[in-house]
Amino acid sequence: MHGRRLILAGSIAVLTLAASGPLRAADGAKLYEGHCVACHQPDGNGAEGLAPPLAGVLAKRAQSASGREYLAQVLVSGMIGTITSRGVKYNGNMPAATLSDEELVAVMGHVLATFNGVSQPLPVELFIAARGKALAPSAVRQLRERVLAEVGE
Repeated sequence: MHGRRLILAGSIAVLTLAASGPLRAADGAKLYEGHCVACHQPDGNGAEGLAPPLAGVLAKRAQSASGREYLAQVLVSGMIGTITSRGVKYNGNMPAATLSDEELVAVMGHVLATFNGVSQPLPVELFIAARGKALAPSAVRQLRERVLAEVGE
């Protein structure tokens, strides 16, 4: 009987560790719903004048090193200032996300895959590096300008 309890306890420990492992794609969708959807909308097309679209505009950025750095910095540091996306001006304040690096990987993975057709998520190391050299939100907007000049929208 004692052996069965030990096996059961070991099985529960393994299941607990597995459940606390890397976040799944469904977690990214839930994080998006809980932290992003109010401004960027369920379809990722944003709210004109309030929040720019995430849908259909991030693929080129996700394919360049400077673009990936920018995407990580937006989530880690936030962004403030006037930008133009799809010909519409936005003058707002994107707050820094209050999520762990792993959660940032999951939510950005959801945004890239669901709204931009990019199947390769950003690596957690990118978010760790962004935290190590966090920028002022206005500097993130300036980084955006440099990235768009390089890769376009």
